[in-house]
Amino acid sequence: MACCTLDKLPAGCRATIKGFCGCRKSRGRLCAMGLTPGTVVEVCAPCSVRVRESCLALGREMAGLVTCEPLENEPRSGCASADAVGL
Repeated sequence: MACCTLDKLPAGCRATIKGFCGCRKSRGRLCAMGLTPGTVVEVCAPCSVRVRESCLALGREMAGLVTCEPLENEPRSGCASADAVGL
């Protein structure tokens, strides 16, 4: 499945974080919140994710800096493919 940014994923979708765009300060802030490459997150609502037993709310701009890959073969339905989210 193709990579996209965190702000493009629908609620209920699980994805693996691949990396970040943006400045060093933004990357540091995201890592400090537990959003590190390789971590699996679940989208709770637009720009809100569950990661490591915590729910984080991110601004749309900050969520747009996180590149991720939706997990395949998830038991939950509703996780759109990259084509469905406009990539």
